[in-house]
Amino acid sequence: MPTRPTGVVSPRPPPATESGIESERVTPHRPSTVASQSHLLLLRCQIAALEMELEREQQRRQEIIDRYERLLAER
Repeated sequence: MPTRPTGVVSPRPPPATESGIESERVTPHRPSTVASQSHLLLLRCQIAALEMELEREQQRRQEIIDRYERLLAER
């Protein structure tokens, strides 16, 4: 009695690139290039928005400091 079913073929290894790294294919662990690029673009937009918000906040704080210094100078 065989211990292993007959006619079962082992899965082929994944295709490799010249560098030996698995080629671009969608797996649960490797998102598609389009999804990766979209996510990267989203992150860059979020960074830009946060940088603009930080700059506005710094300007607002500087305006408060300037106003406070003017009030002190008027005394």
